[in-house]
Amino acid sequence: MKKGYRSVGCLLILWGGLLCLAASCAKPPPPPPPVTWPSVVVTEDGITFYVNRLRLPGTRQEFRVREGEANIWMPLKIIRAVRFTGPEVDRYRPAQISFITGETTRGEMFVDHLLEGKTDLGYWNIHFGRVKRLDLGTR
Repeated sequence: MKKGYRSVGCLLILWGGLLCLAASCAKPPPPPPPVTWPSVVVTEDGITFYVNRLRLPGTRQEFRVREGEANIWMPLKIIRAVRFTGPEVDRYRPAQISFITGETTRGEMFVDHLLEGKTDLGYWNIHFGRVKRLDLGTR
């Protein structure tokens, strides 16, 4: 009977040792972060800014576009690029909007708000009415 207890004790010690060994093994490194790229903002003056984490402060991260009499709110996450094609009239500018699906549309975009983000020099913002072209990167 003592021999049976000794066997069980040895098995428990062996099992505990294996658990400790498994717990101390090196874990695989986490996967690399996804590749990101900055948004490109070109002003009417021709100055180009490369902006990370571009956002619209104080909003739900949506552009307001007017097509005829209808107002449409387009989330930033579905837009690839915005190209303004005319001057500002009553806080709206005509624009061509490209989506991440490859489709494009035209409308009048509301421009009376700020864009903000981070450049290599730190915090950055600009009035959206001063922008000529906007290519959205990843956030």
